[in-house]
Parts: sequence; C-alpha cells; structure tokens
Amino acid sequence: MVAEEGRLNKDIRSKEVAKAGITFDGSQVLYGKLRPYLHNWLNPDFKGIAVGDWWVLKPVNMDKNFLYRLIQTQQFDNVANQSSGSKMPRADWNLISSSEFMLPPSKEEQSKIGGYFDELDHLITLHQCKCRVLPKLLYNDWEQRKLGDICSRVQGNDGRMELPTLTISAGNGWMNQEDRFSGNIAGKEQKNYTLLKRGELSYNHGNSKLAKYGTVFSLQTYEEALVPRVYHSFKVEKGNANFVEYYFATKLPDRELGKLISSGARMDGLLNIGYDDFMGISLLLPKTQEQDCIAGYFRKIDMFITLHHRKYIYILKSP
Repeated sequence: MVAEEGRLNKDIRSKEVAKAGITFDGSQVLYGKLRPYLHNWLNPDFKGIAVGDWWVLKPVNMDKNFLYRLIQTQQFDNVANQSSGSKMPRADWNLISSSEFMLPPSKEEQSKIGGYFDELDHLITLHQCKCRVLPKLLYNDWEQRKLGDICSRVQGNDGRMELPTLTISAGNGWMNQEDRFSGNIAGKEQKNYTLLKRGELSYNHGNSKLAKYGTVFSLQTYEEALVPRVYHSFKVEKGNANFVEYYFATKLPDRELGKLISSGARMDGLLNIGYDDFMGISLLLPKTQEQDCIAGYFRKIDMFITLHHRKYIYILKSP
C-alpha cells in the first residue's frame, strides 16, 4: 500500500497463498487502523481479503466515494490518532464509531463531491507522471556538478528573534509547503538558529528520516524565518534554487538522491551528514535557462495541487 495515495504498490493478483482476513466485495472502503498517522486507505473496485490491521467499512445510507473521502479528512484523522500504545498504536473503533461527522443529507450530493475528488485525483496523478517522465526526457545532455560548486553557506542571524522559528513537520517532498512548518517549542537561544530568507534552501542533516529522504526545503510561506542549526542552510548562486529543491525531491532514473545522502552519512545515534560531505554531493544539472523552465513548470503543478487541496477543505467544511 502506498501511504496517502490510496493505491497498491504491487499486483495482488499474482499472490497465490490464501490468508485469513476480512473479505470485501468492492462495495466497501478499507482503512489501515495500525499506526493511523501513516494514512493507509483504499477504495477498491474488486473483491479480496483484507489481511492484517484493516477496517473494512461498509457505507450505510452513504455514497461509497464520499465515505472514502471522509476518512481522509482532518477531523477523522484527529479522532483516529487518539490511540493507545507508542510503538504500535491502533485507531479505536469505539471512539471512531461514536464520533459525529458532517455530511450532506442526500446521496446525490455526496456522490457529486466524491466524483469531484476522483477527477481531481486523476488530474494530479497525470501531472505527477509528467514530473517523473520529464527528467528522463531531458537529462541526457546535463552536466555533473558538485553542490558546493553552485552554492554557498548561509550562517548566523541578525538577532531578530521575533521572526517565525520553523522546523520541518513532514518528511518527503512534493507536498503543500504551507504544511511543512511548525513552531519550534525548543529554547530560543540566538546562537542556535540561522536566518533563512526566501530563495535560500535548508536541509535537516540530524534527523534519520529526513536525512534518508534527502528533503531540502525553501521558504514558501514566509519572507524570512529562523531555522535550527541542525539544518544545513545554503544559497544557490549559480543556478535556480527551486530546481535544486525539486532535484532533491525527485527520483532520477540513475539513482535516488536520498539513498546517496544516507549512504555517505555518519552514524551518531541519528543519521548525520557533515556540511562538507553534503556540499560534495554530485548533481546532474542542465543549463540555468533550462533549470528555470523546469522549476517553473513544477512550481505551477505545486500551485495547482495546493489550490485544489484548498477546495477539498472548503467543500468538506461547508455545511
């Protein structure tokens, strides 16, 4: 199962071993109750057996597609994550089943909303396919450059501790950047923070999950912000900063950048890569003008996804 995308990561028809589980016939919705924050859900149009920690939800006086969207809402997510256990938390059915959710009174309206989301998902999938295909079409005449050849380090701050203090709140690129940031509740010692300006980039080198994914981020919501020194902050001087950010978020045909970073990182409890090692990473880059075109295209896709995500929220919050 691909988390948050509602699709299978393999062809289940090739499985021949029968296992015990909960049968479904395509008229139900599946929700992964184990570690609900992983957001495993499925809207199947086939028969099968749900093996493991799944709820098979049968819509009663409700449109199936609307139910599938309901389990993806923030309200449902908040209730599902009120679970017990730290290592293997599970959503509590008693809590979920007793909670109230807003929904349109007619199945016709529910069906239209569910259909709208289905069409939107299809459009987003098509654009994501373009993102994966584009580097394969263009990268043949790109040049190998070290990150340090095109970037310089950003350090220090000017003492304005009233600026937003930010940390990454999620791990793996291609997401609404307004959701990437959360207030840092740690100490506000000035020496522990770097002033990051819009257009500059930052990389968390001291977190195992984020280092593994090679997540680089720029400021999209703020003009300036303070980031902890656990981030390598840098400025792209010879190229397009947006392109470099997307480069880190994209699986290139010859390798996955996150694996390259993690393989060269030191292990000190948490995965950690030094600044010099980080700047020594080789990138495959086109000319600056081509970087501008590709980054602009990707940014438009991000804006497209963000706008439609806001429509999601508006529709689901509307009475």
